[in-house]
Amino acid sequence: MSLSSIFFLFLRVGAFTFGGGLVMLGFIEKELRSTKRLESEEIADMMVLATAFPGPVAVNMAFLAGKRLAGPAGAACGIVGTAFPPFLTILLLSKVLLQWAHEPWLGAFFLGAAGAVAVIIGRVVYGMTRISCAGGWKDILVFVAVAVLLIATETHPFLALGAGIAFRLLLGEEGQV
Repeated sequence: MSLSSIFFLFLRVGAFTFGGGLVMLGFIEKELRSTKRLESEEIADMMVLATAFPGPVAVNMAFLAGKRLAGPAGAACGIVGTAFPPFLTILLLSKVLLQWAHEPWLGAFFLGAAGAVAVIIGRVVYGMTRISCAGGWKDILVFVAVAVLLIATETHPFLALGAGIAFRLLLGEEGQV
């Protein structure tokens, strides 16, 4: 895949996505699938890594996919393509948004966007849950254990991630990477 194709793929994602990294992750997944250059399993693995690494999820995903598609230069094109539109939008629109912040139509816009974002994030969560539990009862057990840690005990996400990894290794039969 050419560097310009990678740049414009991620530029589209960065330019037409509201709601932050997790929403962008859903669009990145769709765009990558449409290229037919990566297997579904590769994309799923990248999504897991992108969410596990520190930093912005969309930028992490752009780095991983860009690097896989065209090496370090592809990673750079993916990162710039993803980050440039939000940066430019914030730079150009922040003053206008602050002036109109108390207008009802702007509030309605953000409420509508929030609803759409919730559904998009739900779709990403559903897809990642299916991926997380695809390996059978051991994967489901790890998923439930981590969910309990995060929801019931409010364990720090980093610790829950580590616990999930350790628990899965203790159960044996590591997944394929």
